[in-house]
Amino acid sequence: MSPSILRTATLAIATVAALGMAQPGHAGEWGNRLHRGGGSATPVKAGAGADNIVAGQGPNGGRGIHAGGWMGDGNGGAIHASGGAYSGPNGSTGWRASDTHFQSNGTVTHNGAHNVEGANGSYDSGHNSETHNPDGSSQVSWSNSGKGPNGGAVNSSGSFSRGSDGTVTGSSTTTASGAKGSYDGSTTSANGATTHDSTITNAAGDTYNGQTTYTKGQGYTHTGTCTDPQGNTISCGK
Repeated sequence: MSPSILRTATLAIATVAALGMAQPGHAGEWGNRLHRGGGSATPVKAGAGADNIVAGQGPNGGRGIHAGGWMGDGNGGAIHASGGAYSGPNGSTGWRASDTHFQSNGTVTHNGAHNVEGANGSYDSGHNSETHNPDGSSQVSWSNSGKGPNGGAVNSSGSFSRGSDGTVTGSSTTTASGAKGSYDGSTTSANGATTHDSTITNAAGDTYNGQTTYTKGQGYTHTGTCTDPQGNTISCGK
């Protein structure tokens, strides 16, 4: 997690939430009083900020708070940072934080992170990063993991780059498992070709292994086989 995300999560969520949610009876008044001009994307002086803070409480005891604002980066650009946190009436909690930097040379970078926890042990957590450059190139990366109330789990991560000529390189992986089976997939892009490999197993133990490749200027190719729990080849349409 980037230092800017940590600062946003710590200051905008922990500190602000401690101040606002410690006095839920005044949350609405406090939020209205401090809600001010954070909607302009016009760069401002370094160190200055247009804060936007809103806090409130629902009829069933749920509480939430959001903080955000703009500030200058000292080089003619602007940064927008925001964070929020909530707690549900049944014990669920969550937070999110993000920052976007608009640089004077046209480069735009974005970082985000989130975490959600359910009262029944379920959760979802992850972060992402994106960069868009003036020459048309870009980069993106992410990582996310989650677990359902019945034990199902999913994990995904990846990183891709797009060159100014449109060429894409990178890779990603995704795994998922649950009562109905499991999934393992990976995607790789390089030299004008993108290949996706996948393995899917159902609750009975039958498995599908497949590969699909797209090559620029040539189109798609696909292969796939299915086997039973003993490794015998079976029809994939079965």
